[in-house]
Amino acid sequence: MSPKEKTRYKYGDMIIRERKGRYYVYKLENVNGEIRETYVGPLDKVVEAYEKLKMKVKGMSPFSATAGI
Repeated sequence: MSPKEKTRYKYGDMIIRERKGRYYVYKLENVNGEIRETYVGPLDKVVEAYEKLKMKVKGMSPFSATAGI
């Protein structure tokens, strides 16, 4: 792969791109028949936010492992 080639992964309406060894997330949107990419954030921060949200939905906290005992 040449240095100018960009790595891109597509999952449904989400795109993950590699730039300078880091990964970034973009959301594809269809606006007036044109496809537009909206920046979401760096992949590591998106995953952290997802994990926190998932734990909140389950009623857990990273610091309450003994809650309810």
